[in-house]
Amino acid sequence: MKSKLIFYIRIFLYRLFGIFPIKKNKIFIQNFNGKGYGDNPKYIVEEILRRKLDFVLVWAVVPKLSENFPKRVKTVRYKSIRAIYEEATAKIWIDNCRKQLYVRKRKEQYYIQTWHGMINFREVEKDAEQNLSAYYVKQAKYDSTLADLFLSDSKFSSQLYRSSFWYNGEILECGSTKSDILINPARTNNDKVRKHFNLDDSKKIILYAPTFRDNSNIDIYNINYELLLNSLQKQTKEPWVFLVRLHPNISEKSELLSYTESIINASNYDDMQELILASDILITDYSDCMFEFALVNKPVFLYVNDHEQYKKERGFYFDIFSMPFPCAVNNDELLQKILHFDTAGYSNSLTSFFEKVGIVKNGNASKKVVDRIVIEMEK
Repeated sequence: MKSKLIFYIRIFLYRLFGIFPIKKNKIFIQNFNGKGYGDNPKYIVEEILRRKLDFVLVWAVVPKLSENFPKRVKTVRYKSIRAIYEEATAKIWIDNCRKQLYVRKRKEQYYIQTWHGMINFREVEKDAEQNLSAYYVKQAKYDSTLADLFLSDSKFSSQLYRSSFWYNGEILECGSTKSDILINPARTNNDKVRKHFNLDDSKKIILYAPTFRDNSNIDIYNINYELLLNSLQKQTKEPWVFLVRLHPNISEKSELLSYTESIINASNYDDMQELILASDILITDYSDCMFEFALVNKPVFLYVNDHEQYKKERGFYFDIFSMPFPCAVNNDELLQKILHFDTAGYSNSLTSFFEKVGIVKNGNASKKVVDRIVIEMEK
């Protein structure tokens, strides 16, 4: 009863604040339902700041994650009355997740849905509807009616938006804004991650970034960290560490895992792209981050110890064992795949795969999106 009352109060607030004029140069931004300064929205903001455009930038965030924002970005508490006011009076909205059902959009406002995946490997939205709650399906459909523009990283993603996202509006096939930093790595400080985790330059980094399970189970993340670290150190004569980053949907559960000086919790680090640039190897399972890491031609390994179960629950768009990425179903197999990695064969497989999906990777996605924002601001 209380939650329903709050729902209708929020609808009322959007309508109430609708009497205030829209601020023509204000942009309201969200990332993963209140997460910090990261993902696609961050790199659109970075381009705006780089150009020194006279926009008011407001980001809705959970308070404990409100650090690391540029001075020009004003933060407001996610789902607060202030956040509702800022969204109701902003000319442009930028989000990478579905809007809540109580959100009300005015006809003068323009909503850019960046999404958060890249070349979805798992079935999503309509294709996974049987595994989604009725509430989320309703929310997803509603968000697609609100959106004026979806951003796409490939021909594959553009087709997926049409077939599975309940979306019939405009698609800008410009590439992934968060991938600009991977294609143009000189634009970032690669020492930032090492400084944050107190790692010296001698340390090589394995990034372990699995996706979430629908039941939020974390027991499945049973990587034998010590086996891999010791074996790699013996083979390469260099020290290695693990950065463990759980999916944002279950990042709060990261505290339940065990860590050491060489196995480090990176789940609350804002920017996955910076982690990718700093890391030497990625281990994931069914996460789209495999494609982001592959953009920089670094080794990606898939640890899929629950492959059959996960396939039944979610389904895949690609045959996981035919992907460019070496695939293992247990720790011993994973170790062998890493120690006997075929660099040349991997690179050739990546090129063929990216051609197949029609990837767009010119490094100018953020520029093209901001160009569109400027046009909409001037209308």
